Amino acid sequence: MGNVGCFVAHSLASRKTRPPITLLLHNREMYAKWIRRKQSVSLMTNGLDDIKTGFDVNVLDRNIWFSLPYSPDTAQKSVGSKGGEEQTISQSQDWNSVEPERDDEEIECLIVTTKAPQTVNALKSVSHRLTPNSTVLFLQNGMGIMDEVNKVVFPDPKTRPHYIQGIVSHGLKGFQHFHIEYTGVGTVILGALPSQGAPDLREEDWAPSTKYLLRTLTLTPPLVAVAESPTNIIQYQLEKLAMNCVINSFTVLLDSQNGELLYNYHITRAIRLLLAEISTVICALPELQGVPGIQSRFATERLKDLAINLANKTAANTSSMLQDMQSLRRTEIEYINGYIVRRGDELGIKCALNYMLMQLVLGKNYILKQRDAGAVPFDFSNLDTDDDR
Repeated sequence: MGNVGCFVAHSLASRKTRPPITLLLHNREMYAKWIRRKQSVSLMTNGLDDIKTGFDVNVLDRNIWFSLPYSPDTAQKSVGSKGGEEQTISQSQDWNSVEPERDDEEIECLIVTTKAPQTVNALKSVSHRLTPNSTVLFLQNGMGIMDEVNKVVFPDPKTRPHYIQGIVSHGLKGFQHFHIEYTGVGTVILGALPSQGAPDLREEDWAPSTKYLLRTLTLTPPLVAVAESPTNIIQYQLEKLAMNCVINSFTVLLDSQNGELLYNYHITRAIRLLLAEISTVICALPELQGVPGIQSRFATERLKDLAINLANKTAANTSSMLQDMQSLRRTEIEYINGYIVRRGDELGIKCALNYMLMQLVLGKNYILKQRDAGAVPFDFSNLDTDDDR
């Protein structure tokens, strides 16, 4: 339930014919925050909040999923204000005051919006609830995630659920849990992926759960979602990956907003060198051989133009990777620049620039965490604040 998860849940709840929506919260602390937010997801647009309620939730506790259906009776009640801030109390903020039921019900349609490094653990927790009839949609940055999921979580192709790959380009900024800001209109591109090594997937071959999920999402106006073929979706993925390789890693290392990468000769030269390396790898990928227009679509100059246009369009934005770095969270660098490094190794192409950037981002993350761990906490609560002293 990060920025993308909240946006998708809010968008689905905005439909006239609203599907049943269950939010998966990974611990009891998240459930307490959910109660404090009055069991709602808020989307701010142009300074105005649009609040949606009526979601069911599942909470993971001691490796067991518990079901907690939405109930207006458990919403917070106002008890006045103090210092300009509304004070609230909740009837069910304490986990022990509710009666959750264990939920092992099959999940037909699952939308995964966790950060790439958390995907395997997240899917492990619900793998027993997914069947070969289920469909899992991955809405995440980076590439190589599904290969890792297949290896660790679903090694047997016969018991593996169906997959949809999604790419989100909407501008989203988080304020706090379950409350986000919409900062830029974008799209969601979706592609149903072939199962068990099949070369392609026709619409008539889609599983019922895949058809339902694609139909539901493409008919949800706020998502601006469109369906593409597997061949097209991988090209869109690689385009976004190339942009993330540049903008995310550079903004992290320079501690800058996206627009600050522009009109700087030194940075522009570095960006072009990085994109030349990325272009070499993408144009050599075996899965793209024979696809018309690949060499021109992923040429260095075209990728540079795309990166400049994106940085201009999102000039005032803070990249998601920089937000993770500032919050001392693990970044997705190993699934972005790291993906280029891994595919380059497979092809015999040394990607020294991408490897160096990945190591620098990992190193900066380590330094900041070490600083935070070594910081000495101070308690000023007992200091005398009398002005006469």
